Amino acid sequence: MKLCVSTLGCPDWSLDELLSCAEENGYEAVELRGLQDEMFLPQAPEFAPSNVEATKSRFESAGCAVACVGASARFTPQEPNVRREMLDEVTAYADLAVALGAPMVRVFGGNIPEGVSRADCLKYAGEALRQAGEIAAERGVKLVLETHDAFSSGEQVAELLRAADSPAVGSLWDIHHPYRQGESLETTMEHLRSTLLHTHLKDSVEAGDKRRYTLLGEGDIPVPEALQLLKDDGYDGYLSLEWEKRWHAEIADPEVVFPHYAKKMRELLAALE
Repeated sequence: MKLCVSTLGCPDWSLDELLSCAEENGYEAVELRGLQDEMFLPQAPEFAPSNVEATKSRFESAGCAVACVGASARFTPQEPNVRREMLDEVTAYADLAVALGAPMVRVFGGNIPEGVSRADCLKYAGEALRQAGEIAAERGVKLVLETHDAFSSGEQVAELLRAADSPAVGSLWDIHHPYRQGESLETTMEHLRSTLLHTHLKDSVEAGDKRRYTLLGEGDIPVPEALQLLKDDGYDGYLSLEWEKRWHAEIADPEVVFPHYAKKMRELLAALE
């Protein structure tokens, strides 16, 4: 299993700052989820057609792969114009993944619209995800559906993947979300093991009726147990730190969190049976 860090945790950093930190702390990959002020990655100057080859070379010089590019596409809206925009976004991100040598594009299921049954939503969301999978397959990359929104558990992700029935679409286990919703690690793994391509890690603790993000090992998310399950199942992909600094300005800065995660994860991985 390989260490990875998401740009979600360093919204103010330049690409050079990110790669310097990754190289210094032994990260093997970066997950791209926005860069500085630009959340739509294909529009960032570093990823423009005239610059993307040089950007790819910067990653290679730092000995750091691009593990995944994170889109915002969601598949539950029914409106034809929204679906078209979603498929256009998937196309843009899949093209960027190819240009950077990244194997995956992260997507969300989305929330179920008011007045729509889950069964009906699964039908049209599955069809939309299947169409998106065709776009990815044409370019030789995969989509990974994250445990998030109305599909925050392994069981919910698995049912949408069955509805899509696309070999180009796998799963992304954000370990935080299913566990926080009450699904055991073992149950999540049972639902996702045949499709699992990527993971997100973070830790948190109860704080009243909310959760407060903590440094890894200082919260109550059973990360060591999740790592053991992944190892036992033969998972050899990335373990990506998704530190949500972009959405939560009050949490610790990347200068503190990124080195801590790399050090702590090496300790936890070394302790696995």
